[in-house]
Amino acid sequence: MKKLILAFTIIAAVFLLLGADIRRNDSSIAQATLPKKKCIGYTIIEFGKGLNCNGDTVRLVRRNGIQVLAQ
Repeated sequence: MKKLILAFTIIAAVFLLLGADIRRNDSSIAQATLPKKKCIGYTIIEFGKGLNCNGDTVRLVRRNGIQVLAQ
């Protein structure tokens, strides 16, 4: 009896794991255009260089001991 319950539990678990990956292509979400946000800030990648939020490389200069965007 224990073997039967264990076998049923394993088969049910396999079916649950196989059914968990449901891929859908919702065209209404894919076609929606999001408004562009204002790009504020940067990430320092090395001394004198950084990346802004658009992925562009920006030049940084040292002012008062910190790295800021070059004007």
